Order: sequence, then structure tokens, then C-alpha cells
Amino acid sequence: MLPALIPAGAGVAAAAYAWYVAALGAAVQLAVLLSLLVSADRLLNVAKFAIIRGRAALTGKLPKDDWFCAPLPREAEEHPMVAVQLPMFNERAVCQAIIDCCAELEWPAQRLKIQVLDDSTDPVTRELVDGKVLEWRERGIHVECLRRTTRQGYKAGAMKEGMDLLAKQGYEFVAVFDADFKPEPGFLQRTVPYLMGNPEVGYVQSRWVFTNPQESYLTKAQEVSLNYHMKCEQYTHSATRSFFNFNGTAGVWRLACIEHAGGWNARTTVEDMDLSLRAYIRGWRAIFLDDVTCLNELPASFFAYRKQQHRWTCGPIQLWAKASADVWASQLPLPRKLELVLLYFGVRKCATHLVSLGFFCTLVPLTVFTPEVRIPAWAMIHLPVAVTLSTAWFTRKGWIYSILYVLFENAMGTVKLWAVITGLLDLQRAQEWVVTTKLGSSDKRPGTASASVPIPSCRLYLQELLWALFTWAAGFYALFTGATHLGLAVYLIVQGTVFLAFAFNWVDAGGLLGGRLGDDIIRVPVRASAEGVPLLAGPGAAAVAGATTAASAGKAGKAGREVKRAHTIPVIQLHSTDRLPAMQPTATARGQLEKAAAEVLEAPLDGRSSPTSSTGSCSGDSFGACTPDSRSDSEAKLSGSISSLDSVKLESKWRASPTSSLTDIYAAKPAPPVSASAATSLRRGLNAVFGLPAGYYSRVPGDHDD
Repeated sequence: MLPALIPAGAGVAAAAYAWYVAALGAAVQLAVLLSLLVSADRLLNVAKFAIIRGRAALTGKLPKDDWFCAPLPREAEEHPMVAVQLPMFNERAVCQAIIDCCAELEWPAQRLKIQVLDDSTDPVTRELVDGKVLEWRERGIHVECLRRTTRQGYKAGAMKEGMDLLAKQGYEFVAVFDADFKPEPGFLQRTVPYLMGNPEVGYVQSRWVFTNPQESYLTKAQEVSLNYHMKCEQYTHSATRSFFNFNGTAGVWRLACIEHAGGWNARTTVEDMDLSLRAYIRGWRAIFLDDVTCLNELPASFFAYRKQQHRWTCGPIQLWAKASADVWASQLPLPRKLELVLLYFGVRKCATHLVSLGFFCTLVPLTVFTPEVRIPAWAMIHLPVAVTLSTAWFTRKGWIYSILYVLFENAMGTVKLWAVITGLLDLQRAQEWVVTTKLGSSDKRPGTASASVPIPSCRLYLQELLWALFTWAAGFYALFTGATHLGLAVYLIVQGTVFLAFAFNWVDAGGLLGGRLGDDIIRVPVRASAEGVPLLAGPGAAAVAGATTAASAGKAGKAGREVKRAHTIPVIQLHSTDRLPAMQPTATARGQLEKAAAEVLEAPLDGRSSPTSSTGSCSGDSFGACTPDSRSDSEAKLSGSISSLDSVKLESKWRASPTSSLTDIYAAKPAPPVSASAATSLRRGLNAVFGLPAGYYSRVPGDHDD
């Protein structure tokens, strides 16, 4: 009886194995088809880019030349009303820098409003924001901070409430910047004219460039991916009048377009893509300006990068499910509808992530243990190599990091695949909106460096660890048994090592695989000269600005400078409860003011001034901000030992007068004379605290290169 059972059991096992082989073969065929679609779409985009650039080289006409760039009015009062929205949440390290950059935007001050949408719950961040808003209001810039009692709707909710106020106040256009972005002073002058000259255009998007791609292998891989998205995808889709989404920041919207499209909506975690899609299907156009760039910081923390990629992957899947009916019901031509539903969402936002992990990191290792299933060499080697090289081509020396980019993208597949599933099933985590933590390591303002250095967190990510063991098992099996080609075995072993690095968080800046790359140089664009458009532009200011621009046109070759970076990353630890070193000057200034006021109150007065007011009377502008020159006579006649709040704060914090521009404040200035022993102690102290090289503060001149 027992011998009869053995063949029966063997038959069942053989049948199960046959079913497994058939299922694996079918899955491989489906994955090859999806991989072919993803590769064809990417190569087609690259071919479109080459055709567009070739045509531009022959005709001298760029895609943006198809749109009318309206000249700016000569008089400040004739400029359109423009608002700048700055949504932020507990972004302590970068919240002040973005307010500084936007306050220096070259636009008539009486026609510009900066709206800080601060949902922060961290008291230190709130104090930093309040101090910076007060500082710029005292200098005559219309800055206001709006805070909500609840974070309902997250970023979309905050922007919706701010937008309602702007619409009532008659603003025509609104620029949006995340807290880690650093727009150049001429940003509005180069983007708003396209909205003024083309009434059918709903928004203008600029191109991102990055301050810290050399910070680690993780940031370099991000740069390769985002450069392709910005320089190729967004560029070609704009040139061919296809849909391209607003990237959520570094762009300018027409308020009428936002209202017509239904306003900001928090139904998904990609409110920017949602709004731009609704505007597109309602007939609005959009322009991508490749020559207008905006600096921003890449997340150097793997934890922050995971949260960002989960949101960026899950959100489009949610939108695909919720907006498909609106696309089919719209007045768009049928080819545009198919392009949106099948190509844009189906291939680019869904199939790409399935192929990355499901094909190259799951099915390929399984075929090592299943010799009956073979994958064509063109699908596993030739096509992926062509796609990788074409993607890396948009990054300077990107081919050097092309293998790194592929390995890191595959390792992120665990996060993205789960995000796709979460979005398709609309699970609770699909509504998770976590702000991407930025360290502010590119902030060069005095006083922003902290003594603390980021220490890689000790985290273990189980998904990446399981895939590391799986790919290692397949790789070593292939290596020792010769079941497949040696190159495939090496790839699986290396990919497993990268999974392991992700699992143990070794890719953080400062981690085992988080070291700096290249020559450790970043290029920071600055004004060609200290002269610029006055912050308080009045009648005729536009003409002065035009003359200044023309006078500095010959200096365009020196559009930037190179700044040597420290070998450590001076950041503010977000979990710290201590007072920030960068905030000490503010506290010191307040103490100086109180001390001086006490001295004045105790000192005899000459009868011509009154100590009852520390600020005096303000002859404010149209929005109620007080300027440094609007003091009352009584305050000016006070004893020389007391100063106004803004002057004490600025002199202590910036070592500059209240009327200095940020260009003057940030410029290198000779330090006050000190003794040799004091200078030596100061230098040793800086090296000990920050780990700075000897020539850290020296600046090397050079041209700006993205």
C-alpha cells in the first residue's frame, strides 16, 4: 500500500510544480510586456526631446517662444497684484531662508504680498517664523503669517484658506514655494509676463535644480531621476501641449484658473497634480520654462525620502481612480483622454513601479531557481541598459552613476509597490501626509549653522531586509551552481547588498554608504552686483530696474559663484528641545533692548522725549507695515543708549543696518580687528565644533552650472 502512495504523492508534487512553472512563465510574459511599455514610453520621450531641441537649434525658436511674453509696465502701480504663498509645517531648519528669498523678489512692494501659511506645532519653529515675518514687516515688505487651529486638508487645506483671502483682496496671480526652495530675485519678472500675455494659460512651472546632489549616493540617485523628469518629461510635454502636472512648488498660478478648476482639494496626497489635472480638462494651458530655475534641497535622510516617495507614488494612484470618470466625461479629444488614463497614469505612475520590484527583483530571481522559464536577453539586459543611459544623460556625468541609480530605484521598489497597493485599495495610510524633513545644509546665512551633526538613525526596515536575503539567495545559488549567466549572479548579489544597506539605513548622509561625492562643491546663484531693484518700489521703479538689468547684462557670464562646503552637515536637530544657536542673537537683542530701556527709564530726561513708547508712531504704508524711517521725532531724540527694536535685532543678528539688502547682508565682509590670540582661539573653536576645513570661508569664483 505504501509503495502505491509514493507515486501518487510524487504525481501531486509534479503537478504542483508544473502549475508553478506555468504561472511563473505567464507572470514573466506579462512583466516583459509592461517593461516594454515603460521602456518604449521613456525612449519615446527622449526621442521627442531630441527632435524638439534639434528643431530649436535649426530655427532658433524655443518652445517658450510660442507663447507671448508681455512686457512689464514701467510704473509700479500698473504691475499686477501678485501674492506668494509659503506653506510649511515644523520645518525649523529652512523656514527663515525661504522668507528671506521671497522678500527679495524683484516686484513693486505695494503690489506684492507674502503669505506664510504656517501650520507648525513646534514652538521654536513658530518663533523663528514670527521673528522673520516681523523683521521684514519692519523693513517695509508686506508679509503676513496665517495659522490654523487644525491641519485639516494638510497643505491643500492651508492653501485653500489663504487663497480665499487673496481672491477677496484682488490678487491676480499667486506663486507657491515650499520651505526648502530658494527662488532667485528675478523669478516673478521671468514668469508672470507669460501669464499676463496669455489669458488661456493657468500656471507656469519652473525647473528644479538642487543644492546638495553631492551629499550622498542617495541624493545623487534622486538628482538623476528628477533631472530626467524636469529636463525631459516636463519639457517635452509642455512643448507638445500634452498634460504635465504642476510640481507643487516653484511655479505661479492664475487665481481665476484655480477658482474655475474648483480650488485646492485634499482628496489625495498630490493636491498639485489634482488641481493641474482639473485645470487641464477644463481647457486651461500651462507653460514649463526650462530656463527659469529654482534651487531646492534633496532629502538626505532615508526615512524622509521613504515618506516622500510613498506620498508621490500613492497620490497619483488615488487620483487615477478618482479622476478617470472626469477625464472620460470631459471635452478633450479621444487621443488626449487615452494618453491621460492609459499612458500618463497607467504606465508612468503604476506600471513603472510594478516593473522595478516585481520584474527585476522578484521574477528574475525566481527564474534562477526555475530553469524551465527563460527571460529574453533584450528584455533583461539590452532594453534596460538603453533606458538607464538615456535617463542618466540629463545629468552631468550621469552615466557614471547610472548603475547606482538603477540599484537604488529597485531598492525603493518595496516602498513604491506598497504605495501603489495602498492607493488602489484606498487604505487608511493612503491619506497619510508627512512633510519631507529637510536639513537646511545649503543655508549659508550667518548664524544658521548648528553645532550638531546628523547621526544616522538606527532603524531596521523589514521589507528591504527580506528582499536582501531573497536576492542574495538567488545570486549565490546562481554563482555556485552555474544555473545562469555569471553577470546575472553578480547583479543579484550587488542588488541584495543595496537592499541590505537600505534595510539598516546605511544610505543616510553620514552613514556607511552616505559619504560625499566628487569635489564637494555646490554652485549658489547670487546677484551679479550689490545693486538691485529697491525693496520699496515706487513710481518709475520699473524703469530703474530695467536700467539696472541692462547695465548688468554684460556680467551674465558671472551668474554664480562656487562655495566650498563643509565636510560635515551643520543642521538643526529636529528633535532638540534646546534653544537654537541661530536664535540666540534674537534673544540677545531682546535682552539688550530691555536693558537699554531700563537705563533710559532710570536716567533723567531732557523733557523733549517720552519713554512711554518703545516704538514711536508709524506712518505705515497701505498694508500697515512700519518702515524703519517712520519713527516719531520723540523716539529719535531718546538717549543714544537705546535703539529701536528692529535696529537692535538686525545689528545683532546680521551686523548690518536695517535698510541693507540681503545681498549686502550675505556678502563676505571683513571681520572686526581682533588680537592674534583671539583669532586663533576663534578658529580652533570653529574647527572643533563644526569640523570645518581651513579654507571653508574662502569663496572660489566660477560660473553657475546647473
